[in-house]
Amino acid sequence: MITRLMMAAVLLAATACTTPVADAPAEVAAPWACRDVVRGAAVQAYALARFRDDQRAVILLPAGKGAAEYEAETNRLRDEGARLLGMLKANDPGSETLPPAAPASPSAMTDEKVAAGIAAADACVANAAG
Repeated sequence: MITRLMMAAVLLAATACTTPVADAPAEVAAPWACRDVVRGAAVQAYALARFRDDQRAVILLPAGKGAAEYEAETNRLRDEGARLLGMLKANDPGSETLPPAAPASPSAMTDEKVAAGIAAADACVANAAG
């Protein structure tokens, strides 16, 4: 009986050693070098646009040119965010699986900080492409 068990163990070990290994999973592509910069700039642009929408609800702007400029700037920020997200999705297919970005504090955002973030993202993309 012991001999049969030993022979079965040897046969099982030999079979396991000769069984071909399943194909290794494909390596995950390296993330796009500009992913974090572009994603951060998009989050900031959207956060400032939302903040401006909320602010517009409580501030009094005279009808006319001032209100139209305010709305145009808010829409421009939203468009910049969409452009940056489109760029991110086009250049980094793995960006869809990333966890949600940390929300930006819109009250701490300034037009200058957001413009600098967008410029940094555009510069990174230009340097990566060229």
